[in-house]
Amino acid sequence: MLRKLVFWPHLVVGLVTGIVVFLLCLSGAIIEFEWQMVDWAESDARALASGNSNVWLSPDALIAKAAAVETDKVVNIEWFSDPKMPVRLRTAKQHLVLLNPFTGEVLGRGATSLRAFFQWVTNLHTNLVLKVSGHWIVSIGNCGFVFLILSGLFLWWPRQWRWKALRNSMAMRFDVKGKARDWNWHNALGFWFLLPLLFIAATGIALSFNAANLWWGTFASEHLLAAPQPVKTLSIATPTTGMTAPGWSDWMRTVRQHFPSWRSIALSTSKPLEPQADLSFTINRGLPNHRTSVFKVTLNKASNAIVQESSWMSDEGRNRARAIVRLGHTGEILGLGGQVLAFLGCVAGLVLVYTGFALSWRRFGFGGNA
Repeated sequence: MLRKLVFWPHLVVGLVTGIVVFLLCLSGAIIEFEWQMVDWAESDARALASGNSNVWLSPDALIAKAAAVETDKVVNIEWFSDPKMPVRLRTAKQHLVLLNPFTGEVLGRGATSLRAFFQWVTNLHTNLVLKVSGHWIVSIGNCGFVFLILSGLFLWWPRQWRWKALRNSMAMRFDVKGKARDWNWHNALGFWFLLPLLFIAATGIALSFNAANLWWGTFASEHLLAAPQPVKTLSIATPTTGMTAPGWSDWMRTVRQHFPSWRSIALSTSKPLEPQADLSFTINRGLPNHRTSVFKVTLNKASNAIVQESSWMSDEGRNRARAIVRLGHTGEILGLGGQVLAFLGCVAGLVLVYTGFALSWRRFGFGGNA
């Protein structure tokens, strides 16, 4: 009796939210390796040093070179530790210009079509390419997905723990067809991907609902995360005397020496770079967008010294909690292995939706047992 009380809501919720869940899994699988695919697509833009110099051009020089092909204001410049990677200039309208950091040669605008495609798929994933209504449909779909996973576990739970029964609901079979195949795949994939799918759906709820996000931020700050560390003051800015005033190459050398294992260094140019103003750099030592490996430093030009440094642990608990949810949702919090697991979870979700619809179709007498 209890199984029937759980089964019918499971079936109805699956039919109502199945299409949304399918689109979320499909779009999630597509954008899972976005940055790797974009980097690969832009790998032909090689930035080789000139014969006379291997010194990076200054931001002003790079912006001047980019002005030949881009009139929009440059707001961010990003360099990479790979000496053959071009420097990326991003504009206020999110346009991209790739330059040789040594010569200023314009190498193109990057994989613009691929970036636009991923942006569209991301929009599909977050709001179904709709405006207000799409966000709420996705949010309800996430809630329905969590219910399907938990109720599916209850329905999967065997009445008797015997190997014959467990084998049919845990091991995928490729020697059967029709209803038997759909039932087997639905149960086996639901079992093996229970935890990854539950985590993806639950973090999706936290990303969708502001109330859930606030609750998680408060809970994690008070019970799970360490208190924020103060921003480090590393030295007192004392201008050098009797020496040539430091320049752009000296400042960048100081930043790179402070972070020997850096992957990328970004400089915000949204505000004019005043001659006497300190420079603010963002350094990433890990995967792109991986908040835990990001550092922010302030460099005093006159003394060529880093005077302040903040890290992941310097951020307030709510922001760290949000970052954990964001990186957990895509699996990036575990690195490449986590991304692979999240991708496989999305593929499993697609199969679960298909087999769920196929079993429902037959239950209502439309497909027989074929």
